[in-house]
Amino acid sequence: MVRAYIDFARVNWQQLLFGALLMALSSFGQTYFVSVSGSYFRKAFSLSDGGLGATYAAGTFLSALTLTWAGRLIDYTTVRRFTWCVALLLAMACVLVAVSSHFIMLAVAFYFLRLGGQGLMTHTALTATARAFPQDAGKALGLIALGLSVAQGLFPIAGVTMMEHLGWRTAWMINAGLVIAGVSVALLFLPRHGDQAIRSRKDKPRKGDEKAKALWRDARLLLTLPAVLAGPFIVTGFFFHQARLAEQKGWDISTVAASFAAFAIVQAVASVAIGPIIDKIGPKSLLPLFLLPQALAMLVLGLVSAPWIAPVYMILMAISMALGSTLATALWVELFGTRELARVRSSVEAGMVVASGASPIMMGLLIDAGIPLSWQALGCCVYTLIASALTLKVKRKSSEEVVQDM
Repeated sequence: MVRAYIDFARVNWQQLLFGALLMALSSFGQTYFVSVSGSYFRKAFSLSDGGLGATYAAGTFLSALTLTWAGRLIDYTTVRRFTWCVALLLAMACVLVAVSSHFIMLAVAFYFLRLGGQGLMTHTALTATARAFPQDAGKALGLIALGLSVAQGLFPIAGVTMMEHLGWRTAWMINAGLVIAGVSVALLFLPRHGDQAIRSRKDKPRKGDEKAKALWRDARLLLTLPAVLAGPFIVTGFFFHQARLAEQKGWDISTVAASFAAFAIVQAVASVAIGPIIDKIGPKSLLPLFLLPQALAMLVLGLVSAPWIAPVYMILMAISMALGSTLATALWVELFGTRELARVRSSVEAGMVVASGASPIMMGLLIDAGIPLSWQALGCCVYTLIASALTLKVKRKSSEEVVQDM
């Protein structure tokens, strides 16, 4: 397996490095990076925890609505041109954060951060990579995911250091420059050969064309979406409420914080390891299984309060997150083909953004209602098992049979 990765990376290192750099640059719009500025935002705009969360959620939900449309535009232009547009959008969002004078301006900035960062920058990296390597999508997607894993280990520390020494507004101005500089470097590695639009503005779906049907009525998507959205919903929710979880479990918050290192390392290793397996046996074969570590994580978190559970549940969640992120795009290629990839991915990515934005609010309301996170974890365990069971129909039947049965 290691040899296969080395050979694959050596031959295709430029395209892979382009994707990895874009995955890293998406961090400027990812929750884990934006959240390190939370205390500065609350103080500057006189926001409570709930107020900041609601402001962030508003931007997140609006970005999800836009993403279903904006993500498809990559089909109608070159990857190079689309990447520049996304970079300018994300850089503008960073500048808007820096100059915000009112929480409404901050909400608008959050909208563009989420759309340009977690939404379109990630979408560009994954779509371009999957198109370039349709037969080796597992390996390729696993390798570029390392870009985000490395960023998760470095960017928060760098961000906090800049804010402490330069102030948060200056730090976000610098972030804008880093986006432009980073994309400029990334595009040096994007091969120009074959970089062209795959659709024309004149293209219109033919009446009766199965692929032109609304995605939300497509059985293949309906059966897999509950499983694909489980990770973003559960992981974001528990990460957002990690301080409350530590309090309810009687853990030191430093124990939870240290467990993030284990999460990042395991996610990186699992992302690389799963690639060749997906390419060999196919994503549909792994579809009913990838959430089982997540289910086990929720089970032990719900039943056990010992401090050693913190790294254990983090590691188990990291495995499922790595499997899911690599498997999903490869699955869309197998079920829908590379021509429909952007349309499917943008819609699914929008669902992921909504899920990751909704879980902190929903879990917070349940906490306020007196339902502890341990009980919520058990509910999440049941959900993941049900979602996994739904995917069995996709695994056992061809895409055409699934559609006909629905």
